[in-house]
Amino acid sequence: MNVMDNGASEKSRAAMLSLLAALGLTSIKLAVGLYTNSLGILSEALHSGLDLLAAALTLAAVRISAKPADSRHPYGHGKAENLSALAQTVLLFATCAWVVYEGVQRLASGSSPVVPSLWGVGVMAISMAVDINRVRVLRRVAKNFNSQALEADALHFSTDILSSAVVLVGVLAVWLAQALQLPAPISRVLSQADTVAALLVAAIIFRASMHMASDAVNMLMDSASSQASEAIVVAVRKIAGISEVRRVRVRTSGPQSFVDLTVGVAPGLKVSDGHRFAHEAEEAVAGVLPGADVTVHVEPRKSCRIDENNPFALVQVAASEHGLAVHDVHILSADSTCHIELHVELPGQMPFDRAYARVKAFEDTLREALPGVEIVSHMEPKAPSAALEPGASVSVPFSEMAWREIKAAVENEPLAAMPHKFSTYVLPEQGVCISFHCNVSVGLSVEEAHNVCTRLEKRIRAAVPQLGRLSIHMEPAVVSNTPAA
Repeated sequence: MNVMDNGASEKSRAAMLSLLAALGLTSIKLAVGLYTNSLGILSEALHSGLDLLAAALTLAAVRISAKPADSRHPYGHGKAENLSALAQTVLLFATCAWVVYEGVQRLASGSSPVVPSLWGVGVMAISMAVDINRVRVLRRVAKNFNSQALEADALHFSTDILSSAVVLVGVLAVWLAQALQLPAPISRVLSQADTVAALLVAAIIFRASMHMASDAVNMLMDSASSQASEAIVVAVRKIAGISEVRRVRVRTSGPQSFVDLTVGVAPGLKVSDGHRFAHEAEEAVAGVLPGADVTVHVEPRKSCRIDENNPFALVQVAASEHGLAVHDVHILSADSTCHIELHVELPGQMPFDRAYARVKAFEDTLREALPGVEIVSHMEPKAPSAALEPGASVSVPFSEMAWREIKAAVENEPLAAMPHKFSTYVLPEQGVCISFHCNVSVGLSVEEAHNVCTRLEKRIRAAVPQLGRLSIHMEPAVVSNTPAA
């Protein structure tokens, strides 16, 4: 609470100093401009007068934005700073319109009622010195407390420094023409320098105003930075257990950022686990947008929404989520209790305690989805795969060799024919895997077809001992020993 109070106090102090500086500069420029009849200095006086009004609006906006959230403003009062920035752009557009009108009038008439004086040089030099110090203070406070209003003020007065320099050049040019008594053509050109300088000031102000107006409108319409949203997605996806980041919404209200996102996790998680994921996601967002107000909605991963009336599918999905391969799944009903018996494949060299922990986590997921279920898991080692490291690519020569051995095995099996749809790939901890389709006689029974598949697998593994998993898909067809293309 004290931190927030100190921040509001410092922002208010910076806005007040800017207001006092604008008041002093407006008074000095107005006096010198009237004395010298310089359009450039008078335009700067008008500009400073509008700066005074803008500074007053900024001070009011900073104080309003510091108010806490209430029932009518649940996101706080931070938008007051964005409204202040938009109001400043309206004032600046009005300044541009007046300066351009006066400048065009003087250029068209050829008149330049400027009284060159060192007063003009002095006042513009003072203005630049004051603005440089003001911009430094405003930028520091705006950066420390993420104040949109003070940032707009800093940008505004940064343009004042440049515009003051342009006007200073114009006043010096007129003074130089008269002091050196230059030839008439050169003198006429230099005598219009003040008016040209005023038009350049208008162009500078207009450009800065367009930038400020765009930022203010975007903030008021809750336009979010695509870079911030992408950075949030990247940060949250690094959290182990969060598989999806479905939606990210970012909005700002003055210095405060608000983020809400939806993440997908495995189904069947405990409430405590969901809370932990939400907390970790909040910390990840805070790393991208410090101080943001974050709301995280945790949902089960869409791809895993399985009907509890289809336990076979649920078992397979749960196994996939835990990185396990299962087979021989039997679901029985006895004594009003559901029993699930299955085999789980694990790396043969994995320590038993680690393997047990993985299988237990898998079983817990099933129990969450199917309350009251009895589960019996039989752990067994995966087929060896010593020839290739997990994750390695299957070389073309190896694939060609394996395909030749498969076709030879099928040709030596009288009840099989036409191997096709051959593919090779590598799975983590399993090594090289091969799958293919094969036709068998349409008149075979399931048992006979299985025996054919078993004989083929033995022949292929004998010829290609490096294999990890071998999958053969049997299809009914008229047997033909015609070699496959």
